[in-house]
Amino acid sequence: MLKTLGRFINLKTIILVAVYVFLKKEDKSITTYEIKEESMSPELLPEDYVVAVKTNEPFNRGDMVIFENSEKSISVVKRVLGLPGETVSASDGELKINGNAINDSWAKTVTDDFIDCKVNENEVFVLGDQRRLSTSDSRTLGAIDSSQCLKVKYRYWPYQRIKAYE
Repeated sequence: MLKTLGRFINLKTIILVAVYVFLKKEDKSITTYEIKEESMSPELLPEDYVVAVKTNEPFNRGDMVIFENSEKSISVVKRVLGLPGETVSASDGELKINGNAINDSWAKTVTDDFIDCKVNENEVFVLGDQRRLSTSDSRTLGAIDSSQCLKVKYRYWPYQRIKAYE
């Protein structure tokens, strides 16, 4: 019987239960999240698990955030590229902030052209790293209310890929 129980309980299960119990709060200030899509690869892969926190600090370009796509009723993870007061667009495969091309080292595929999107106060413009695979980003949803975003702080599973994001 002990051997059978050992087959059901493994290291992954123990870690996931511990993280859930100790970090999950009802006020959603800390949450765990399983990556389910490839839009952030190779940084975050399907079946990676991350911890995200609610923060009052402004987001920086390059931060990864989790937010709710209310149209599809799903949570998604994307990278912050546009900050409050900026205008974001893309042409000729280049991401532009206020009309100037930026060093977009996070993009793993070409960014399709899109028209100007003004980022208002308390908003951020987000895209996935795999632009061709990315859906539910600011190209379709517009700028995202930053108060609805949680900042990804740690990838804790798989244990070979543990990483802190600061």
